[in-house]
Amino acid sequence: MRHGFIAVMVAAGLVAACSKKEPPAPVAARSHVEEAPHAHAAPHGGLVESTPRGHLELVTTRAGGYRVYLLDASLAPRPVEGATGSVKVAKGGHPDVTLTPSGDHLVGQGPEHGDEHLAMVVTVVKDGKPEVARFSAHLEANGHGGGLVGTLRVAPCPAAPSEGLSAADCAKQGGVYSLVRDGGVTTRVFAAPGQDAKSLLSTRVGQRVHVKGTEAEGRVVAEAVALEHDHTPFHGGVVAMSGDTHLEVLSLRSGEVRVWVTDAFRQPLPLVGRKGVVEVTGASAPLVPEAGGAYLSGALPPSDVEREVTVRLPMPEDAEYFIGFLLTPTDAPKADAKPQATGGDAVQEVTITVQGGYQPSEVPLKQGVPARLRFVRKDSGGCGDELLIPDFGIQRPLPGLTETVVSFVPDKVGTFEFTCGMQMMKGQLVVK
Repeated sequence: MRHGFIAVMVAAGLVAACSKKEPPAPVAARSHVEEAPHAHAAPHGGLVESTPRGHLELVTTRAGGYRVYLLDASLAPRPVEGATGSVKVAKGGHPDVTLTPSGDHLVGQGPEHGDEHLAMVVTVVKDGKPEVARFSAHLEANGHGGGLVGTLRVAPCPAAPSEGLSAADCAKQGGVYSLVRDGGVTTRVFAAPGQDAKSLLSTRVGQRVHVKGTEAEGRVVAEAVALEHDHTPFHGGVVAMSGDTHLEVLSLRSGEVRVWVTDAFRQPLPLVGRKGVVEVTGASAPLVPEAGGAYLSGALPPSDVEREVTVRLPMPEDAEYFIGFLLTPTDAPKADAKPQATGGDAVQEVTITVQGGYQPSEVPLKQGVPARLRFVRKDSGGCGDELLIPDFGIQRPLPGLTETVVSFVPDKVGTFEFTCGMQMMKGQLVVK
């Protein structure tokens, strides 16, 4: 039986690797950069995490090979001469891997990995100063969740209509989309009937994605498109995985713990009949679907301090699955826009916290009513420095550790994405 031994760190807390026989052990030491994470581009195609001296990038393979790059604050390489390091894998019996300099990076070799998702802790010592970063490595051969994996591209509409796409439809969706797969194979991408091609595809251009759909004769009809390993905390919680199932866990000061369960494409899974248990030291509570069926809910004693929370939830591949988190309780999300009187005019105002993601990440608005969005940065650096709301022509800088007010009139109905400059942090405006 394969178990979900994983560790993922995001804005609200830290996931601790677990086994069935031993209680999850939290990791106590965290630097200031871990408490204010931000998204990164990866210069060498790996995983990037912040450290007090800049960043570390980890590139690892199923065969047990490791490459670690030392990067500065702007992701430029730092010298590795004289550096030493190690990789610890959160799996019982796995040996530590020694890292040594090789060219512009450190290298190491360990045993082949049998698990697809593993937590790894990289330590690098240079000039007597250690740097430590924790990573959640994904080692699937072809991605998770099925479907096709590759980089989504778009080309201008051709002068003559292409097969399967009229000139009018091409103009409406903004071009001809294709997926460049590993090995250079290119597959044309069309939206499934009933899907809006521009909404489905345009925001993913240039990114590594999973495309779920029907493939035939060099084309795929896409039903869903998701970032490869999209662990965006849509509800301000912590995201973890078991197989192809994603869990997002949020702890509230009232004691309530909420668990959203989604598939590999971050689409909600049915919760009818699904039950689990949530535990803290000295207390436990059943996890059951809330009235609306959007998430599982359990009521623990109230708390406003960080504490270890264990979620036990049967999974298709592991009936006894559980995972531990270090969670900092927050206030309940307040996503409703509240009209406010301003000189006799109604204004709908929402405050959005920016810290490794957007909270709330879904903002309901009313069409035609002036909106005032208050983006409050709780971190600095990273792609959070810029805000994009392309459907309303908004591109604004968001300076760190301050508030920026964005005012506009939502003049059309629909769901519109807002993102950071690198499109790694995402939210939605739902205009009705």
